[in-house]
Amino acid sequence: MHYAKNASSLEGSATLLYTARAASMKAAGEDVISLTAGQPDFPTPKAAIDAAKRAMAEGKTLYTPGMGIVELRQAVADRWSEVHNQDFKVENTMVSCGAKHSIANLLEAVVNPGDRILLPKPFWVSYPQMVRRLGGISVFPQSNGMLITGDDVRKAAAEGATGMIFNSPCNPSGLVNTSEMVKDIAAAVRETGIWVISDDIYEDLYYGSGEVPHILTADPGLKNQVALITGVSKTYAMTGWRIGFAIANPDWIRIAGRIQAHSTSNPCSISQYAALAVVRRQAEQDRVLMYNAFKRRRDLICDLLGEVSGLEFEKPEGAFYVYPKILTDKEINSEEFCIALLEKGGLGTIPGSAFGNEGYIRLSFAASDDDIAEAVKRLNGFLERGDFK
Repeated sequence: MHYAKNASSLEGSATLLYTARAASMKAAGEDVISLTAGQPDFPTPKAAIDAAKRAMAEGKTLYTPGMGIVELRQAVADRWSEVHNQDFKVENTMVSCGAKHSIANLLEAVVNPGDRILLPKPFWVSYPQMVRRLGGISVFPQSNGMLITGDDVRKAAAEGATGMIFNSPCNPSGLVNTSEMVKDIAAAVRETGIWVISDDIYEDLYYGSGEVPHILTADPGLKNQVALITGVSKTYAMTGWRIGFAIANPDWIRIAGRIQAHSTSNPCSISQYAALAVVRRQAEQDRVLMYNAFKRRRDLICDLLGEVSGLEFEKPEGAFYVYPKILTDKEINSEEFCIALLEKGGLGTIPGSAFGNEGYIRLSFAASDDDIAEAVKRLNGFLERGDFK
């Protein structure tokens, strides 16, 4: 049999692979702590659970419109109009099977074979694979910083880039572009005319003051060039419910909706009603509780890591990850390092190579205080013993 070249060349998701490997070892009785998970370790809010129960009891278990129920699309338009001081309508919104699905739909609507797409580096593992699947070419910032700059956008566009993915707060680093950086990026987007998919899934997990800097705040007039991706998974501990939102100009949404109609049809009906409850702010107490816990854990893990020799990192301002660099006198293979750390040190992490950076590892602080403390203790012991050399 002959298989499609683009699909055959795709790599698996390292985050899912290492999470599964750590879980398998733990299930087998091995002493393992895992800081691999990219999801809150809290239960889904009661408001979402109750809304799902009502939906089932009322028979809302059949097909819905392909782009999602109108009530949810309107609620998304209303809420994110308020966030970004815009006037989004139902036709600007679409509900998909998770934010990853939303990104995939929007990319498929605008990427042609051979198109050059600017991605951040480090990048979330799926970005370059999604571009590759469509026959596009991933290009990366020439500044070699941890965050995209306006000049990166200008240089990429001058070399033929037609679009970009922006992610701040960033997975895997947890870093956030400053307001000045975002203003310059917005200026570069306006100058070059490229489209932007802004992956805002961690927007509610920002530990700085005020709202997280955003391209549409810097330049509201870019509404037709900039698509927003968000959802309920990280903010409301609803990763398994698989609901994400895309907000973009009506033409972009319409094309993405046709793609979805011919692939997955509608997202799960029950999940949509659960999401509707939290989008309508019926679980704000739960959201604030989780936010405060993550902020406190961020401080805890950074304080503990600061006492470990052989590491350097920037304190994250968002999401629930920290991304330390392993300091050694020789080149390090982060995949081999993480395998050894798991097998010899009993600690599950994600290698930086999965995100485009060798020599780094990603630690999630979506874990209990005790697990965080023990994890850092194990990492410190592993480094001191030199088990990776």
